[in-house]
Parts: sequence; structure tokens; C-alpha cells
Amino acid sequence: MFKPEFPDSETCSGQTPLSNKAILIVDDDPVFRRIASGYLQSQGCTVHEAEDGLVGLRQLREQCPDLVICDISMPVLNGLEFVEEVSLAYPCLPMIVISATDEMSDVARALKHGIKDFLSKPINDYSHLGQAIANALSDTHSHVSDQRDFSSQWFQVEDGGDIPEEQELYWHLEYLQQNLSAARELLNALLPENDTSQGIWRCSYRLLQSAETMPLVFDYAWLMNGQYAFYIVDSGSQSCDGIATTLLIRALFHDYLRGLKSMGADLKDLADILEKGINCTECACSISAMIGIADLSDGTLSVLPAGMDCFWNNGQNSQHIAGGVSLGDNCRKNFITQNLPLRESSEISVSRLGVSSFSLNISQKTES
Repeated sequence: MFKPEFPDSETCSGQTPLSNKAILIVDDDPVFRRIASGYLQSQGCTVHEAEDGLVGLRQLREQCPDLVICDISMPVLNGLEFVEEVSLAYPCLPMIVISATDEMSDVARALKHGIKDFLSKPINDYSHLGQAIANALSDTHSHVSDQRDFSSQWFQVEDGGDIPEEQELYWHLEYLQQNLSAARELLNALLPENDTSQGIWRCSYRLLQSAETMPLVFDYAWLMNGQYAFYIVDSGSQSCDGIATTLLIRALFHDYLRGLKSMGADLKDLADILEKGINCTECACSISAMIGIADLSDGTLSVLPAGMDCFWNNGQNSQHIAGGVSLGDNCRKNFITQNLPLRESSEISVSRLGVSSFSLNISQKTES
């Protein structure tokens, strides 16, 4: 019988980063379970196995693993159902999903349940699995770990936009670079809900784009002080790796906002952090984007263009906002359009002729 050999990653004390960790593998493929278990045991882990999601849930009632690895496609209780159940019952338990398909919509749905990472089958280098587990376990000890996005896990983002050297998990990016259809599907599936509201204000966006090109990617977050912060980035705007840059921006954006607590966001501070991350990350590059903050406590909108032209209209006035230099090329020197008055309904829009169109509507909710 073939017995795989694994590289020795012990420290000088004889310990590995995974020593004495309990891992639950939930996968209907006995070959994968055997090889993954062999690798993890060689790293000092205790490994428990389950052949489907239902057995996995039973194991969780009996065991207390430090981390769960589960396949997306399984019989009886599939990976998505299993992930949803576990995220509700054990919200602090880190999980990594494994997928043997290029269909990324299911992976993205799992990631939205707080999954820390995903890997594609076949896993050619099991040290990647070990590094993903070590990073997920390390992140779990942070007080904000349950809020951190998988993209932050990949880039190991620290406060202020710092990214430690050699921490980017390049094998994920290599996979996405080599499978552009999977990358497009992942980026599209990670788009947030179209409609959201807070108090009397409602924000909704509309995004239409060709299925054959790398997409425009939009994201937003509400802050405790009533600000609505958002960005849109053109993942196909540069010849370099727009996939990695887009995911890095996602990580930096949300980590910056999480660190604010009750303070307000500032466009220049946010731009500084995004550019710092791009410039110190080997796989990232300058990219066309636009960043905005709607201060709904006083009904104003401020926009920092970063290589992306946009148009603003509030029913009484309209304005073209020139793109200027791209994000990553010192976009802070671009003119910030500040304090645009938001009336009953205002819209900011972006268009790539014949390729995509985007509009964000910010309006006051009408009485029913």
C-alpha cells in the first residue's frame, strides 16, 4: 500500500505549530481522509474522522476539536448544511472547507458563514493545509477573530494595514489565477446584499456586468455612528493580479473599520491603509477604484476617486467626478469631493461602456 511521506516541520524543541491540536476531518472520500490524517498526525495532531456531515455533528457532541476540516460535496448532510449547523451551534469553532470543484458559489456561501479558509482538491502540497490550519488557529486567539474575513486570514492583516512578510497564502492566489472562471465566480458570489437600511436611510445598489470579464466588486459596511462606508474596485482594470489586489482591499477595508470602534471613518486614513497594504504586498498592484463615506447623521456624501470615473446626482444637481490616479499610485492627491448633499434620493454611478454598469442609491425610506 502507498504510504505518503511528509516533510518534517518540527521546531528545535521537537514541537510543530500543530502539536497537540485536535482536528476533525469531515469528508466522504476515504483516500483524502487517510492522507490528510497521516499528514496531521505526523505534525503531532490528534485526528478524528467522519464520512459525512451527520456523523460529523455526532462527533462534535462527543469530541472538542480545535478545528474542523470539511468537504463541500458530501452525502446525507452536505458541506453547506454542515457548515451552517456548526456555525450556529459552535460559533467560535474555526473551520476550513475543501472543494474538489471549480464551482465557487458554494465555497463563497460557506465563506459567508465565517469559514476561515478554503483549499481546492487535489491538495498537492499538504504543508499548505498545515499552514492554513496554523493560521486559522492563531487567528482564533484574537478577540476579533469571529469577525475576521477569510481574506484577512489569507493576508494576515494587522492593525494599520501592516502585512507581515511571507504571510500571504500564495497557493490560493495561484489557484485563482489559473482558474479565472472560478475567480470570477468567487468575487461575484462575495457581493453583499443589494439592499440595506439603518434608521430612515436605505442604501441599495445595482450591478450589471458581462460574465466574460473580471468583475466590478462592491462592498460596504455600516458604522456605529451612522456612517455608511463603501468601495468599488475594478478587478480587471490592470494587467497585473487584480484578483489578489481585490481580496487584499476587502481585508484591509473591513479590518480598518473594525478597528474604529465608535470613531468615524476618514477617507484619507482609509486610502493610506489601502495603499500601504498594496505597496508592501508582492502580489498586489495599483488598481482602479472609488471609495466613499455617506454620513447619514447629517445627510452628506464624500467621495475619493482612485482611478475610476463616477457620476453623482441628487435630483437637483449632478456632477462628474474624474477618476484621477489609481489606488496604489498615491490616490490621496486626487481631489476629494466632500459634503455632497443627500436629498430624498441620491445616486452615484459607474459605467464601463459595453462591459458593466453600477449604481448606488441612497434614499430616505418613505412612510408606508
